[in-house]
Amino acid sequence: MNINYFNPFHVDIVYSMVILLETLAATGIREMDRISQLPESTVHHILSFCNNTPADLVRMSVLSKSWFNLTASFPSLDFNIRYFRTRESFFKYVEYATSRFCHHNLTAHKFLLCTRIQESAELDVVNRCLELVLKNGVRELMISFTYSSLDFPKYRLPNMLLSVSVLESLTMRGCDLPSSLMLDAINFTSLIQLKLFMVPLNDEVITYLVASCPLLQVLDIGICSGFKKVCVFGHQNLQELRITYDTPLERIYIEAPNLSSLRIEDEDEYYTGAPRMNLASCKNLTTVSYFGCLSPYLSFTDFVSSFPFVENLYLVINNYNCNTLKLSSPSLRTFMLHSMCGFEDIELSTPNLVFFSYPCGSYSTWRMAMHSTHLKASMQSYPNGYTSGLCFQKLRRLLDKQNGFKVLNLYINAFHSQTFTELEKLKAIELPPYELEHVELKLDAGEESSAHVAFVNTVLWCCRPRSLTLRSSVPFEEQSDVVEFTYKKLLEQEDQGHTKIQIVSPSSSEAQKHLMDLKSLSMASPREGKTISFIKEEGTPF
Repeated sequence: MNINYFNPFHVDIVYSMVILLETLAATGIREMDRISQLPESTVHHILSFCNNTPADLVRMSVLSKSWFNLTASFPSLDFNIRYFRTRESFFKYVEYATSRFCHHNLTAHKFLLCTRIQESAELDVVNRCLELVLKNGVRELMISFTYSSLDFPKYRLPNMLLSVSVLESLTMRGCDLPSSLMLDAINFTSLIQLKLFMVPLNDEVITYLVASCPLLQVLDIGICSGFKKVCVFGHQNLQELRITYDTPLERIYIEAPNLSSLRIEDEDEYYTGAPRMNLASCKNLTTVSYFGCLSPYLSFTDFVSSFPFVENLYLVINNYNCNTLKLSSPSLRTFMLHSMCGFEDIELSTPNLVFFSYPCGSYSTWRMAMHSTHLKASMQSYPNGYTSGLCFQKLRRLLDKQNGFKVLNLYINAFHSQTFTELEKLKAIELPPYELEHVELKLDAGEESSAHVAFVNTVLWCCRPRSLTLRSSVPFEEQSDVVEFTYKKLLEQEDQGHTKIQIVSPSSSEAQKHLMDLKSLSMASPREGKTISFIKEEGTPF
């Protein structure tokens, strides 16, 4: 077995082997214990794919003397109080397992400690164990503490942490940095990832700490008190920067030529607005996410100009009720926006834009859009709450104004009892349907079928697609009136003597996937079919 390509799905096999070995040990048959004859590093690598809860490791350790030694030298120390019934047993196990491992004088691959601190004696245990591990070195260190009261003093990491040259990943939550940080030399020559959450900081500490980590690629600062600026100068390896703050942040100044991703989350309850930013030297900064408010002294245009090379822009702006949202960017390809602006307020000058979402969906939707390859310029909309016919009038004018989108995705989750009754008013603006290659409609299962029909009717007043897909969580067998209406409405948009509508049901069998008319659809459509597509083709309809 090539252990470098060990499949995580073999975990069940490993556990089966452990159970077998338990049985063999109980019956006195040890000759078949082949796994313990493997090199120690190989066994450790196999065990790294298992959950390795304290109970698992204890079970393995009693199999034999060799297994006792294997678990004792296992270089991943993961301690979480949720696996223990009592606090006393947890801290006893942490001290026992750490001492047992450090007796081998090995470098730990991981040391993860997550608990709630209630007594100072518990911090004494933590400090003894951490110093033992730091003495021999550790590659990944995560310390995550909460406290029984706000008055309880935070744990301060020992000064010897600063001299661990093999450390590659450091995560701190609810702790204080070593007291000698600004006095002693920092030997973080291997550190790639640094995450600080609820750690007291100041401007100078951030700048000094980052400068002392020449290989740092990921920096994450989350709800840390005491700083007003984030300044990084001349860092060659920093690639990802995430900042979350709940007190006013005045300035972000970054000189990092390889920075590619910036995420800023403003959780300040006083809505002081976005900080001033200087990122002009970050020519590889192509992905930017901002959650928060804009300052009344900073226009939207000036805010976006802080990212001259951005390709993927995700904005959730809570306080921006604008008259006009103007965005000009020759590099922008993906733009997802959630704000209080209406369609009529948006003016985009983005010749290379291939994906626009407004209002946007979840952040997971954003990540999917960012990593997908868009064959055609597309727009998607996730309207919140009540969606009126006026919304579609504004959408139609936006499409006309942008004149570049070829694909439209709409998801409607509003109450439609009165939403589309204004269709006659919409027709009064006398604009022809906007021609698109494809439209995809996602229908809310909580709506009545009549609302879905009205929705389709309004969309097809707004657009004239070459193909259309309906998606629903309810089988279309239960919405035959929606399917029939969509078919007929699409046909009405074309020269009915020279156009036919091909219906495609992806969930049908291959023999029934391409259907030419409504009659064959009703005969062949499966009960579970929840996606159906209509494709216009040249030819004489049946």
